[in-house]
Amino acid sequence: MAESPKAVFSWPNNSWAILKKIVKAWHAAEQGGNEVSQKRIAQMADAHPSQVSTNKGFLQSIGIVEPEGIKLTEAGKRYGLGLFNDNDRVAQQGLQEVIKNCALLADLLDIVRGRGNVEEADLEAELSLLTKQGKTNPGFATGVSVIQGILVDSSLIDKVGNVLRPNRGREDEERKTLPNRTVAPSDTQPASGLRRIPIPVSADSIWYVEVAAAADKFELEKFVEMQKLIFSTTK
Repeated sequence: MAESPKAVFSWPNNSWAILKKIVKAWHAAEQGGNEVSQKRIAQMADAHPSQVSTNKGFLQSIGIVEPEGIKLTEAGKRYGLGLFNDNDRVAQQGLQEVIKNCALLADLLDIVRGRGNVEEADLEAELSLLTKQGKTNPGFATGVSVIQGILVDSSLIDKVGNVLRPNRGREDEERKTLPNRTVAPSDTQPASGLRRIPIPVSADSIWYVEVAAAADKFELEKFVEMQKLIFSTTK
């Protein structure tokens, strides 16, 4: 089980595009058989050495780099392999594992899945609450953008305009792979104009309720939290 996010969180200094170049180069450096150093990674990523050092803390915080800061984690290796081989599916699997193992990212994924539609500003607010930090913290704004990129690149979340929403096709695929899963009678396509809200009732069973597409988001959030308390699924 992922640990709860800590109050102090290390934010990135650069964009998600640059961080991906660093992870790709880190993987290549590890596979090269020579000593892995930040200078070597920067050279292979065509980046300044400071970009590796100042972003390493963030990559450690989300579980792409090991706490010691020397090697990629298993999830990080898989993601780096996908980037190195230009294999989107392997890269997505790597990021999905990263999200699964990182309490902060897993919580944000649950929020998007629970609400159905989350605007960028609302995701930023949730991120501020979870980390107890905000816009006054250096790197926070960049971190919000990077974390959105991670969620979207994992294929678990889609982004349309400024709205994040669950990838329903991916959710359906995940449900099919769960062992001994109990499918509730309401686990069907919603009626026209309605939204399905997932309610986890146990480790291997999720029920769905249907609500109006324009349901008040605050009332909906209170309802979901109440169901979590009833079924004891809170973390």
